[in-house]
Amino acid sequence: MLKSIMVRRIDKILLREGIKNYDKPIHLQSEKWLLREFGQGRKHPLNVSLLIKNIIWQNRKWILAREQKPLVGLIRNFWYSHIKPTLARAKSLNLKYDQYNQLIQELYDLVLEGNIMRYRDMGFVDDNKNSRKIGAVPNVILFAEKDGHFPLLEMIAEEHDITIITLGGQPSALSVEYFVDELKKKKINLQKTFYIFSLVDYDTSGWIIKNAFLRDLKFYGISHVRVVDIALPVRLDPKQVELNKYPLPTLKGMMKKNKKWLKATGGIKGQLYGIESDAFQPDWVKQFLREELKPILDQSEEARMVAKLRELTAILELYIPVKARSRRRKNAKL
Repeated sequence: MLKSIMVRRIDKILLREGIKNYDKPIHLQSEKWLLREFGQGRKHPLNVSLLIKNIIWQNRKWILAREQKPLVGLIRNFWYSHIKPTLARAKSLNLKYDQYNQLIQELYDLVLEGNIMRYRDMGFVDDNKNSRKIGAVPNVILFAEKDGHFPLLEMIAEEHDITIITLGGQPSALSVEYFVDELKKKKINLQKTFYIFSLVDYDTSGWIIKNAFLRDLKFYGISHVRVVDIALPVRLDPKQVELNKYPLPTLKGMMKKNKKWLKATGGIKGQLYGIESDAFQPDWVKQFLREELKPILDQSEEARMVAKLRELTAILELYIPVKARSRRRKNAKL
């Protein structure tokens, strides 16, 4: 019953989106065929959005049916192999506009907005896989906007055994999907409270990245969260704020987002100024987290187990060399 309801819901979404079943591989068809099936677009001979969605769904369907091998590559590889040459063949490749981002958006719409597929269905590789580590205390997550902060996050994780992630300067629902899959494989209870420590720039872009990360966590099952923003101007003295503040970009496409950010955060003294997360020195970040994490880790069963294991390891490190020296002396006498 539940399965039939889900099938009907998916069919309804596919109909609404104009996604059909094609027996022929769409990305290998002629210009004439493509124009007949996917023309006329508003700005191009093809309806680019309709084409991309149909290529995605066709590949997803064939992969799950094992009629085709998983892609085993990045989303960008899929762009190069299936989307870009197809658009070029139908004279709909726009060199003035990054249509790769349109592929990202179409995937996002099918996965998160439509909730009718997953990135893993396609066999995509997560290029942020090496930018995260799940700690012994998995429900305490320190995440940073920039990959350049990963060494700092590693030092903090080594000290506290928490989970760390860097996002490479942009939100990635694919990375969050694979991250949550890893938690599930480790039998982590996603219904627990997750403590999220955010090290992102205090500006519009950082705010968007943080909110997208939290939204994606919620979509994949982590909905009970407590968030602590690290890089806030109130954590600096007024002189440091004045030395480190910078005006936010006022390009036409950013002003609406800037106004939302300003309303949500207050900016700096009500003005459109931001502060880079790099303005907060590593030693300060480490000390800040020691203080913030202590009450959380004191109540964490996982953290207590880690502490006991460390104590035992320290004892063994002291005991084993002594025993080894004793045996060497005994053997020497013999």
